[in-house]
Amino acid sequence: MAANRKIKVDNKNRQFNDDWTVQYCFVQHQMNVICLLCHSTVAVAKVSNIKRHYETKHQDFHNVVGNEQKARI
Repeated sequence: MAANRKIKVDNKNRQFNDDWTVQYCFVQHQMNVICLLCHSTVAVAKVSNIKRHYETKHQDFHNVVGNEQKARI
């Protein structure tokens, strides 16, 4: 009987947040979340997945701040 149970997912944590564009360089395009630096997509639009991608793939970009970061985006 346990096989008939469905896992309930809270979609609140899977909605794109506009702050992620500045913090992690991601934008939403249609149903995908795309990295502006390498143009790759993340499987699920959760802050943990986006943050992990940014911290592992783009460590050097994290040191760039302010107007220079906005210019690169």
